[in-house]
Amino acid sequence: MATLTLNPEIYKEAQAYATAENISVEEWVTSLIIRFIPSPSKGYRMKNRNELSPELLKYVGFAKPKHYDGDLNGDKAREDYLTAKYTQQ
Repeated sequence: MATLTLNPEIYKEAQAYATAENISVEEWVTSLIIRFIPSPSKGYRMKNRNELSPELLKYVGFAKPKHYDGDLNGDKAREDYLTAKYTQQ
């Protein structure tokens, strides 16, 4: 399971909506994400940044780390750790 961080005010609104719809915030957010995941069978595609509306653009990149090194999933860090661990004499 992963964790999403939301602005507390936005979370309150999401919680109010989910309560009114008799679902959990998790179920509602999951349904939103699934709705926007591109599906080749449906002919969807991810939009380029320049195709997004100004409303969406203000949220794009808000969670980027200050010092992004290109290793978003930690693959390089894991490889470096295992290399150091198993190649020490």
